Amino acid sequence: MGASERIGRDLELVGSGEFAAACRRSPRDFTRRRKMPHDALVESIVCRKGRTLRIELRELGRELGMESPISAPGYLKQREKLDPAALAILMRHHAAQVYADGDAPTFRGMHVLAIDGSTANVPTNAATVAAYGGSSAKHGKVQAFCGLSAVYDVIARQVVGLEVTTGGFDERSFVAGHVERAREAMGGERFVVVMDRGYPSFPLPAWLSDNGVPYLMRSQQNFMNAEFARAAEAGGDAVCEFGFGYQRIASLRKREPEAFEALLSHEPIGVRCVLVDIGGETPEKLVTNLPASFTPDDLRELYHLRWGVETCFQMLKDRLQLENLTGTKPVLIEQDIYATAYLLNVAFDIANEADAAALAAGAPERYRHQMTVNRSFALGVVKDELLGMLLAGDDEREVIMAGIVEELRRCLAPVRRERSYPRDGVEGRYANRYSNTHKRVF
Repeated sequence: MGASERIGRDLELVGSGEFAAACRRSPRDFTRRRKMPHDALVESIVCRKGRTLRIELRELGRELGMESPISAPGYLKQREKLDPAALAILMRHHAAQVYADGDAPTFRGMHVLAIDGSTANVPTNAATVAAYGGSSAKHGKVQAFCGLSAVYDVIARQVVGLEVTTGGFDERSFVAGHVERAREAMGGERFVVVMDRGYPSFPLPAWLSDNGVPYLMRSQQNFMNAEFARAAEAGGDAVCEFGFGYQRIASLRKREPEAFEALLSHEPIGVRCVLVDIGGETPEKLVTNLPASFTPDDLRELYHLRWGVETCFQMLKDRLQLENLTGTKPVLIEQDIYATAYLLNVAFDIANEADAAALAAGAPERYRHQMTVNRSFALGVVKDELLGMLLAGDDEREVIMAGIVEELRRCLAPVRRERSYPRDGVEGRYANRYSNTHKRVF
């Protein structure tokens, strides 16, 4: 199966009665076929290009063959009836199809899922500040911002789960939900969860071990000092018994009393502590429950793959302009965010197909570096062509898709490994209003 078939199955889902029910914020919503029913509404949100609403509706009306386009107030009124969770369902549906069709590559037989969080600025008003919170800027005014917690397959390049939450959220609290979403998407296929140093804590490794979740986490320098001292004595790799004595977890007693009581009676767990060199002044501490068959070099590469989730957030916020929102109400904001994540899944699915086509044609062999489809170009092309693909029949969509894949496989970019740049901040630099390195892709 290919991306074209998966888009067709996405459209079948959108047109189903089950999806229509998921769209309703109240029982009476979308019960009649009006000028903008739920399926056309969803397609319009996914295909929007961040222009003024009247221009967007003008193009949509022309593509749908409307005698007169829906008015902007009427469109927004319909949008307020749509539950953002429906667009999250659509996003996860596309990712799940990639796994069901067997088109998701793995690392040593395991899907690599990176969990991380970010934030996004949203319009500041009473509703958004109440829903997401805000922070005071230097001028004293409040800026509303929401939190984004994602689980992202860094090899298949699919957003498996995404949660929109308050700005100052606890990233660890979403791990259990992300694991559940991953299991729903992948069925019984094996995966490993990779997290950065903001995640290690006393309750989290215990929960992951109790639930049989393979994981790899980068530890803070002051975490599990005794265990990593034993690992250093053993040459940098040792399986240790990680206990939860009172003194060790005392800091949780007031902050997380339920977790404190649960850990106090918890049996010690086995953890593997590994010291690896990833280019810093001192070796980095990695905590995992992966077996010894995963060598320290494997773990180093596995942790390096985690950077893909950072690139995912960059693509969402920079290339796809996630913060360029339709409206100012939380319901509209969340619709736009989930629709942007769905578009990212579709664009990367098509780019993966173009990668395979380029490899089959032998194109990468002509280059010095490993080559891959330029993801920014892929996002721009898919954004331009998506509405036509959604409105086309199956045969016509196949033709459109073949043309896109052929175009993408000729637009390759080098993958330069082991590159790093100093984090010297912005001090002493002039900020250009129009950047040369972060151009819009649509």
